[in-house]
Amino acid sequence: MLPFPKFKLNQPDRIEELIALAAEPDTRLVAGGTDLLPNLKHRIERPRMVVSLGRINTLRGIQKTDDGLIIGTTTTLSEVAQDPTIQSQYPALAEACRTVGTSTIQNMGTLGGNIMLNTRCLYVNQPQGWRTAIGGCLKCDGNICHVAPKGSGCYAAHSADTVPVLWLMGAQVRVVSTHGERMLSIADLYGDDGVVPTTLKRGEVLVSIHLPKPRGFVAHRKLRQRGSIDYALLLCAVRREGSGATAVLSAIGPQPIEIHVSKASDLVEAAWAAAKPLSTHAMASTWRKHMVRVEVQRALEATTR
Repeated sequence: MLPFPKFKLNQPDRIEELIALAAEPDTRLVAGGTDLLPNLKHRIERPRMVVSLGRINTLRGIQKTDDGLIIGTTTTLSEVAQDPTIQSQYPALAEACRTVGTSTIQNMGTLGGNIMLNTRCLYVNQPQGWRTAIGGCLKCDGNICHVAPKGSGCYAAHSADTVPVLWLMGAQVRVVSTHGERMLSIADLYGDDGVVPTTLKRGEVLVSIHLPKPRGFVAHRKLRQRGSIDYALLLCAVRREGSGATAVLSAIGPQPIEIHVSKASDLVEAAWAAAKPLSTHAMASTWRKHMVRVEVQRALEATTR
């Protein structure tokens, strides 16, 4: 059993207190804890303070509006997947939630937590002793990216199951801080730096996810070694738009990539050309690139059913 490092735990019950605490240096937020807690045990993250969102009831729940849905950031993946409106009007989101880990993880993990999932890599998501043996890595305890030793960036992969479908559904997130609040599209939430995967400013807290009314059928595909538990080797979502189509691919680099074509039959080859998976997983990157053709084709066929 790996022990936690020492940190101060705060459990505010008011959002105003949460926002104030989030602005303090060296602070991490935790909801379900399915991502952060293993990273603490592996010493990938060592915050001075951890702030729990669990006691703030206003951050949880699904609300219908005239424009679509508002989902609180601490709403669990199971709650999202089982919601009748989401099942009927946003089925790809329900499907994506059901592919996260296991049912236990889905009961604990939250939609906001999945959106904010830390990037992953074969060389960083290991116990501290393993990383020490290779001299650490650029994301943690070192200064070299073992995926691209001659490069200057970190290529840890974005692997959040729900993000490709939320992206194609036009989702936005509401973030708040001591400086106020702003709305941000899912597409603008992620940068290309595996060390700092989101574009949020220090102290900003994601409080809700806003889904517009359904805008066409979205299909979701997840490629992994086993039928459950495993993180994705490739994530794919596809939406048809008239004669054209759009795909969002993830788990192959630090940020999701979008591919749009005016002729749907061109999508498979366009996605294959755009995908450049690196050796951030145990499976060969060449095989994962080949599977882009397979999974995009399957998703594209699903949009016509």
